[in-house]
Amino acid sequence: MAIPGIETALKGVLMKKIIALAATAALVISPIAANAKAKKKSAEELEKEKIEQDHDNTKRALRDSLPLVLPTWSLPIFFGTGMDKKISGQDEKTEKKTKKAKATAQ
Repeated sequence: MAIPGIETALKGVLMKKIIALAATAALVISPIAANAKAKKKSAEELEKEKIEQDHDNTKRALRDSLPLVLPTWSLPIFFGTGMDKKISGQDEKTEKKTKKAKATAQ
């Protein structure tokens, strides 16, 4: 004869062990699964990204060197029109700040 309270207590202990084991397994497997899902880049894709970065650097260098190749008499015109800010993207940043300031003032 088995006591009914002891059987349920043993089942409870067994269930706790199973749940703890499942939780531990899930914690161990989750980083492995996350790394497996990460996209592996091939050598061609890495080379393509490097070339794009080089082209971007070249474009930026050419854009920033424009005042160096302009004739001296045209520099006041270039800087007076705000082209230096438009080229570098600072003009857009200041426009956004002024729009935010106007919106908060109203």
